Amino acid sequence: MSLIVATSTQAGYSRRDGAGRTRTKMGIENPSHFQNYFNSPVKIPTNAEIAVESVKIRRDALIDVEEDTQMYHYFGHLQDDDDYPYHSQRVEMPIPIRPRPGTYNIDEWVIELESRLDEAYGNPEIFGFYDVAARTNASGEATGVIITSGQRSGLAAPNRVPNTSEMLSPYWHAPYNLSDGYVHTTDWTSTHSTFGGTAHKVFTRVVANNASDDTVLKKLDRRECSVIGHGHPFGLVNSEFEVDITSADTGGWRVGLSRPQIEYVRDTTKVGSRGRANMLPGTRHPDGGIDDGVAMSTHYRMTNPQTGRYQKDYYDYMVQSDGEYIEVYQLSYDNEVQSNMLVQSEVIYYGAHSPIAAKMTNASFNASFDRVRFKSIGDQLELFFIDNKSAATKVVSNTLSAVRNKCFLPIGETRNALYPKLNVGTQNNLLRIYKYASHYSETGYRYPTYDKPSFTLTTGDDFYSNCRVDRFESGGNSGTDGNLANVRDTKLRPFCLSQTLVCDTKEKYEITSVSVEARTSTYDGLLASGKGIAKNHAFVIGYIEAFTPNDYLQGKYRTTDTSGRAKMNRLLGFPNKSFIDQLEGVADGYVSVNADGDQVSFNSFTTPDFRVNSAFIRISNMPIQSYNGAKQSVSKILYHLPRFTNDGREFGDLFFAPGEKTYVSLHNASPEILNNIEVQIVDSNEVPVSDISGNTIIVFHMRQKS
Repeated sequence: MSLIVATSTQAGYSRRDGAGRTRTKMGIENPSHFQNYFNSPVKIPTNAEIAVESVKIRRDALIDVEEDTQMYHYFGHLQDDDDYPYHSQRVEMPIPIRPRPGTYNIDEWVIELESRLDEAYGNPEIFGFYDVAARTNASGEATGVIITSGQRSGLAAPNRVPNTSEMLSPYWHAPYNLSDGYVHTTDWTSTHSTFGGTAHKVFTRVVANNASDDTVLKKLDRRECSVIGHGHPFGLVNSEFEVDITSADTGGWRVGLSRPQIEYVRDTTKVGSRGRANMLPGTRHPDGGIDDGVAMSTHYRMTNPQTGRYQKDYYDYMVQSDGEYIEVYQLSYDNEVQSNMLVQSEVIYYGAHSPIAAKMTNASFNASFDRVRFKSIGDQLELFFIDNKSAATKVVSNTLSAVRNKCFLPIGETRNALYPKLNVGTQNNLLRIYKYASHYSETGYRYPTYDKPSFTLTTGDDFYSNCRVDRFESGGNSGTDGNLANVRDTKLRPFCLSQTLVCDTKEKYEITSVSVEARTSTYDGLLASGKGIAKNHAFVIGYIEAFTPNDYLQGKYRTTDTSGRAKMNRLLGFPNKSFIDQLEGVADGYVSVNADGDQVSFNSFTTPDFRVNSAFIRISNMPIQSYNGAKQSVSKILYHLPRFTNDGREFGDLFFAPGEKTYVSLHNASPEILNNIEVQIVDSNEVPVSDISGNTIIVFHMRQKS
């Protein structure tokens, strides 16, 4: 009778490294597959049999993430039973979060979760402001996961204008036709000024109009008249964009805010505009281009069919002087004149609801006001006219009128990343930007870019540019047609092409252009503390039945295919939940919110589901004969490792000592000499497991059959 002690860590397989001794981590020391060589061979008696005496292993708590594992994060108005039809009551969209497939320990898993949440495109006020941590007990063991989201708007909003390195000429791009070689800096200049004692940017148009531009509107509609800033998204909490118009008061101007706009080459095999596409709202032209004078087969026409208004160079929110009147416009949804149309619709800023009695002429405005100011209050935007003594008159706000065509529509997912946009109609006219506030003190939120030499459009960090265009790598749509165009995302984020159109055509964005508009707009506004938007967080983490209050998925994510479903509840420690939201979580105790309301933490019920393999001990160099039903073959498995130790533990340093040993015959008719033993801890397919670390010690008991 003899005991054989087999251990994965062996003398003679270490090396000096500086002052300490380190393991070489050679293959023969793998804790789930190792060999021991004997200087003094072991003599095996005739008719011997062997059993496991005891096992000491360290089992790691590992999490397996498969391909297409995903969940959805939502930040906005939460649906409830009173909101039917549910989807039409909100203008925010769920954002897909897809961790990279692989195997993680708990520390690696929370880092992976935080990284994917931080880089997810969407609202700039929460972009990159996540923290994910493991909750631990007094012994340091993981007991759950905590996901915390904050808001950047809790920080003081910096005024970008006084910084002389920003908002100068390179800051501004032409919003379209970049891909034909047009360079905006030949037509525009922007300089820093402290004229009048207040720091500001002077923005001047330096090229003359064409002789054919015989009206101010024609001048404003030319591409040479328009630029959009791309450095910092407009802050959505108590931020301001203020522009002095007195040096452009007779030549026509537009001032406002817009989602990202950029043109790019979609197909290099097509000539001129046939190969270009613009990031206009709606769907793209079927051939990828925008031919002048040709109506696009899209939900957004270059010309409004009702008013004849040219719309290609669009704003989400804008105030304009056309040389005759001061008008206010916004992007809206019109399903009355022509089905499913996105248009620039006029906002009625004057009348009985307003301090302005009638639509102002250009002359009457210039006699009373010098500046226009946009102010954000969460998902609401207000407009002010300001006189030469800095007294502000509010002209567009739900406090004046909440009727949809008399206030600005809510800021939703397609327009929560807004950028400053300007048009000047006449050479040498200028605008002065006195305020432009963002909650980014650095350029940490990417604006989409186009690289002409490589024909590469790279999406930004906003929802709109990511879900507006399809991804294709170099080689175009098919890779075999000679098209060298390239549309890419720096972070390989999942996207859904249909969602921008779904959002922009929501009922809450609808304004009728013929019948009297009596519907009102509602807003979530700001938190009571004023330090953030009063929206709520929710996560879709499992299957949700369609047309229920917890069903947030639309577009391609509304699917019966299991590969497209959310399936992360067990990986997050919410095994019995498919949907978790801020309001229910506070009531049920798994969500905590700080005093200001801008930091929300989701605390899981349990630890994430760790992988626990069925594990077996196998001696590969002995004539053992057992049978493996999984492989339907003879095996050399000797022992099945229990999942739990006697004290109920699954992970960490585990010790097993079978109360009753099971001996397996070696079938040797004569004595033999054993020079080495090769031990494996394998799964049911007899592949060494990967969740074992540290030093493995297995003691075998060998004896002669009685």
